Amino acid sequence: MPFDNPPQSFGDVERLLAVRDRISNADDWLQGGFKDGNRHCLVGALSLACASRSFYAPSRTERRLARVLAKQIPPTAPVWMRLGVVASRHRLMAFNDIARTTHEDVLALLDRAISQVASEAPAFVSA
Repeated sequence: MPFDNPPQSFGDVERLLAVRDRISNADDWLQGGFKDGNRHCLVGALSLACASRSFYAPSRTERRLARVLAKQIPPTAPVWMRLGVVASRHRLMAFNDIARTTHEDVLALLDRAISQVASEAPAFVSA
């Protein structure tokens, strides 16, 4: 049936917005760790938004959105981070934790991914 599998992008935009919301305040963002109290790194916030069971057991949704986010790593990042040699989650962890990455860089990456996913969502017009 055509409505059995609705487009993923609607839920994906909300998940990515939830990630951004969780770390939008610099005091809630974490470098060098997954979680510290209410502070989370990029992948930690993604894991929560995608309802993964644990850090070591990412859900299919988390793995898929990690690939979307990893495609948005800026060209100024080290080459190995931009290439698909290492798993997307690991590239995102490295991007989040590298000393020259700022909170604004992480938010900009999220904003690019949100724009990308939103642009792929089909538009529905009421009759």
